[in-house]
Amino acid sequence: MLFDKGRTVFISGSAYEYGSLGDGGKPFVKDLTRMLLKNNFRIISGFGLGVGSSVVEGALEEVYFWKKENISDHLHVCPFPSPPNHENVKDCYRKDMISRAGIAIFIFGNKLEDISIREADGMLKEFEIARSYKAKLIPVGASGYVAERLWQQMLLHYDEYFDTREKFELFLQLGTPFTRPKRLIELIIQLAK
Repeated sequence: MLFDKGRTVFISGSAYEYGSLGDGGKPFVKDLTRMLLKNNFRIISGFGLGVGSSVVEGALEEVYFWKKENISDHLHVCPFPSPPNHENVKDCYRKDMISRAGIAIFIFGNKLEDISIREADGMLKEFEIARSYKAKLIPVGASGYVAERLWQQMLLHYDEYFDTREKFELFLQLGTPFTRPKRLIELIIQLAK
């Protein structure tokens, strides 16, 4: 498969909890991955907590059950080392991953730290990196947490992020709380095209 940056999606996400999606959070990520692959997108994942395993599961099922092709032609997984390395190494690693994608999807964005749920600051960094590479940015506000904050920021300054208002209504719906996961996936696919 030839590399096509415009058809390559970076999925940025981490979730200790899944907010309004609750138990449907993992199936949402799995189904999103499958639909992206069905629509001939290639996926890059940093294997974020609570998200990465569902990305891999969805990709394996779609590629091996339906496409009958090589997984490496469709999915590139870049897990972060544990324990975390120096911040400069992590920043370079993020830039390397994200530079290959023309589209960046942001889901959830939370982590457990010091016995409480906190924003995943890595997602904020990934958003800025994706923006610097002029990727199409798709924060799924309805998933909550950092993704919701990014969606609100983009909504307030929509014209700074998009050349036209052609897909404004679709983008607006991405932040509607309690939107069904199937509808969120449809919106994401339409925005990615």
